[in-house]
Amino acid sequence: MKSKLVSMAVALLASLCLWIYVVTVVNQEVSNEPINDVAVTFYGADQIRADSNLVITEGEDTTVNLRVTCSRSTLQKLSATNISLTVDVSRIKEPGTYTMDYSISYPSGVSNSDVKTNGSPSSITFTVERFSSKTVSVRGILDGTVQKGYYAASMECTPNEVLLEGPESLISQVSYAQVILQQDNLSQTVLQSCPVTLIDDNGEAVDSTNITISANGVPVTAIEVRQPILQMKEIPIVVEFLDGGGVTKSDMLYSCDPQTITVAGEPEILEKTNQLTITQVDLSQLIDPIAQDMPVTLPNGLVNVAELESVFVDISVNTSRIASKTLRVTNIITANEPEGYEVNVMTMQLTVTVRGPIDEVNQLNEDDVWAVIDAANLREGTQSVPVTIEVSGDGSVAAIGQYSAAVSLVKE
Repeated sequence: MKSKLVSMAVALLASLCLWIYVVTVVNQEVSNEPINDVAVTFYGADQIRADSNLVITEGEDTTVNLRVTCSRSTLQKLSATNISLTVDVSRIKEPGTYTMDYSISYPSGVSNSDVKTNGSPSSITFTVERFSSKTVSVRGILDGTVQKGYYAASMECTPNEVLLEGPESLISQVSYAQVILQQDNLSQTVLQSCPVTLIDDNGEAVDSTNITISANGVPVTAIEVRQPILQMKEIPIVVEFLDGGGVTKSDMLYSCDPQTITVAGEPEILEKTNQLTITQVDLSQLIDPIAQDMPVTLPNGLVNVAELESVFVDISVNTSRIASKTLRVTNIITANEPEGYEVNVMTMQLTVTVRGPIDEVNQLNEDDVWAVIDAANLREGTQSVPVTIEVSGDGSVAAIGQYSAAVSLVKE
């Protein structure tokens, strides 16, 4: 009996101690306990993007420092990761800066009546902007050097343009995307992946934190670049002459300014390239001297290192050995007349200029020059046809220019 009373007394004492612990410790109220860096969620952000083409820019990463008053047991259930602070932005329709209150949600097992809070800040200020997109080109820059005798051609970027999406205030600043290849002493083509930077009209970098960069629907953080490194070669600039009209290349006076051009290309192409023909001159059609700028056009596979746009070409006949004479030609004959037809030459005379060595030209007269009409391809009726001018002698004197005559073809 005495043992039983002792046991009951011990149990009673333990219960009393437990009650005192609960009252004085577990259910003890704590005041202004800090819970810092609680993240803010913006409810309706996807909705205003879809409905009004708006996005939240500044303020979206705001956190709040809370001070809570609650029982100690409730405090043990709370943390910065299980408390939800929500700002409802679903009714926003226009860009601007907004200040809005947030609502607080607690984890399961904790009700709003269990906790009293105050937060800093007590409301959230944020900026809403119009969402925008545009496509910009990608430009590559070589920040480095090449070995002597080599040339860095234009860098090739893949992709060569990207799509930018983000706040209108940022997108509007971007002029182009840029990649920089940093290598020195290059003597061969380089392939490398380089990070991309957005650049404004002043050449300054634009903060791309809130800008999405993509190409063909795939996010882009780096650009594949190919930097061609080509060999260089200096070659002469020449004029090509087609002999005719009583003269050959040896009878011409000509010059090119400049006389050479520096080009770059792959070794196998440079090996086959020994000169640049700036123009081709048919001497049978050259009547007046030429003194003009000729555009520079390079064959495929070559790069114009000096960026030379034109060459001044001066071409004339050497009059110390070549002369010309104008004659009236009345001897106009036909050849290859079609059977059953009659060819009537309606042109009575042609004024023809011939050219050749001075002594031979001076000896010519009108009887030494005649015109020939090839009638093989004439059609019925009156028409103008080309005329071939023939000059007697060894062929050193010839007509220059083009001539025609009027003829008619009729059935006999």
